[in-house]
Amino acid sequence: MPSPPNITNIPAPRVPIIDERTGLLSREWYRFFFNLFNLTGGGGNWTSLEDLQVGPPGATDAQFESSRVVAGLLTAPDGSAQESQIAVLQSQVQGLSLGPSNTPHVPAPIYGSFYSTIDQPDGSNTTAYPLVMDTVQTSQGVSLQDRTATFTAAIGPASTTMTVTAVSAGPIYPGMVITGTGVTAGTYIVSQTTGTDGSTGTYVVSASQTVASTTITGTCKSKMILQEAGVYNVQFSVQFINTDASIHDTDIWLRKNGVDVADTNSQFSIPNRHGAVDGHLIAALNLFVEAAPNDYVELMWATSNSATTIEYIAAKTAPVRPATPSVIVTVSLASVPSILGV
Repeated sequence: MPSPPNITNIPAPRVPIIDERTGLLSREWYRFFFNLFNLTGGGGNWTSLEDLQVGPPGATDAQFESSRVVAGLLTAPDGSAQESQIAVLQSQVQGLSLGPSNTPHVPAPIYGSFYSTIDQPDGSNTTAYPLVMDTVQTSQGVSLQDRTATFTAAIGPASTTMTVTAVSAGPIYPGMVITGTGVTAGTYIVSQTTGTDGSTGTYVVSASQTVASTTITGTCKSKMILQEAGVYNVQFSVQFINTDASIHDTDIWLRKNGVDVADTNSQFSIPNRHGAVDGHLIAALNLFVEAAPNDYVELMWATSNSATTIEYIAAKTAPVRPATPSVIVTVSLASVPSILGV
C-alpha cells in the first residue's frame, strides 16, 4: 500500500501565526508552511500544479494516485535528505515546548525617592547649603551619595561645642554626620557659630560629649547620581519654619556636578511668627535637567535670616497623622530610557 501524502491541514483561525511566548512563528503554522514547501518540490519545482490537488488518503482514486507521486518524492534519491530535514524540524518543535518562556525587552524605569528626618538649620545667611536626605524610600537608576569633609576638631568638654582647627578636605556643612575617635555614634553638625564658613571655627553638634582633638570625617547625603543619560524631572518639597517676628526670604536652586544650573532658582517668603505660633511654609517645585551618565545633581538653599530653618516635624496625635519630613525629593527620568538587555 502506498504511503499517505505528507499533508498538514491549514490551522484553525483561532491559532495565531506568531507564538506570543516566543515572538516567533507558531509551530502549527511552521509545520503547515514546511509541508507546503515540501509539496511544491522543496525549492526544486518537481511538483506540478496537478500534484498539489491532493486530498486526504482514500478520498478518491484520482487523489490517491496523486498521493503516490508525493510519496515517490520521499523514496527518491534525495528522500533521505528530506527525512533528515523533517527530523530536525521535529526536534526544533519539541525544543519550543520545552524551552523557557521568552522574556521581552522592556524599558527600565529610572527613579529615586529620598527624604530627611532631621532638622537642617542655616549656619550662615551668606552661605549656600545642600539639602540633605538621610533616607532612601525607593530607588532604581538614581542613587544617593555623600558629600565628605575631613578636619581636625575637638568637642566639649561635656558640651555640644565643636572647635575645628584645620580642614584637610571640605567644606563642612550643617547636617553632616561626624565620625572619629571618641565621637558618639549618630552625632551630626547642627550649625556653625563662629569662624570661616565651612572651615575653621566653632560648630554646634547634636550630642553633648567630650572628644580630644582628633581627625573627624563629616558626611551628608546630598548628591543624587543619575545612572542614565536623558532629561530628568526633579521634584522637591521643603518644610520651612520661621521663629522670627518678621517675614524672611529663602532661595532653592539646582546644582549639577558642583556647578549652579542657570535660571533654576526660586525664592520663597516664609511667614513670620504670629502669637505663640512659628511661621511655616512648604516650598515645592519641579525642575527639568539634562544629564549625561553618572552626572550628579544637588538642591541648594540659602536664607536671608538664620531664624528661618528647615524643620522635621514628628508624628502627631488628635488626630493621628504621620511625621513631616524636613525635605522630600523625587527624581525620575522624563525621556525614554534604554532597553534592558540590549
